[in-house]
Amino acid sequence: MPLKPSVIVEVPADSPSMKKALGPKLAKAYIPNPKVAKYAFVLKFPDGVVTGRAVSRALSKLPISRGPTLLAGEKFTVEAMGVAKADGCDVNGILEFFWTDASYAAIRQKI
Repeated sequence: MPLKPSVIVEVPADSPSMKKALGPKLAKAYIPNPKVAKYAFVLKFPDGVVTGRAVSRALSKLPISRGPTLLAGEKFTVEAMGVAKADGCDVNGILEFFWTDASYAAIRQKI
């Protein structure tokens, strides 16, 4: 099941604005980046595990010169974190999730 994020534009990088944009659950895990005053885009993924493919697809739909971007979600795979880092995005995840895309796909097939 692909995770399509909600896209929120022009979000100030302060706690009250993040709580309004992300909701209370994701806002609790938000750690401000002192280099960012306002995020051009905030991608809020639905609950679940976010894979590298989902992050790549979401970022490919945004403009190339977009400014600071925040990805917010419950859990991100190792590949998802790598794609975000390579693209210069900040990541706001609730839980540390050290699975790869392949290991997550394998466990999903068994269910």
